[in-house]
Amino acid sequence: MAPDERRKANKLGPTAVAVPTSYPSLLVTAGFDDAVATDVTAEYRATQQRWIDATERQRPGIVAAIGEPEYADRVLRRRGTLDAIDAGLLARFLYTARR
Repeated sequence: MAPDERRKANKLGPTAVAVPTSYPSLLVTAGFDDAVATDVTAEYRATQQRWIDATERQRPGIVAAIGEPEYADRVLRRRGTLDAIDAGLLARFLYTARR
């Protein structure tokens, strides 16, 4: 991934998950082996879409609670996340390993 793509992915993805190495490497360093990665990106994307859909349905109440600027920012961020998933910049994996 190019540096500008990595920056975009880090900005639009979940917070506190960017690491300087791979997750399998982290598992090995922590003493785990037989790591298996399961791609759950499709489920991650579906969850993001459901969040947007629910947020739009509940817009009046959410805006009343957090204000229009914060509401708009949250929706914009989730839409950016969807775009990044669709562009292949973001993925979600579930890791299992043995120790």
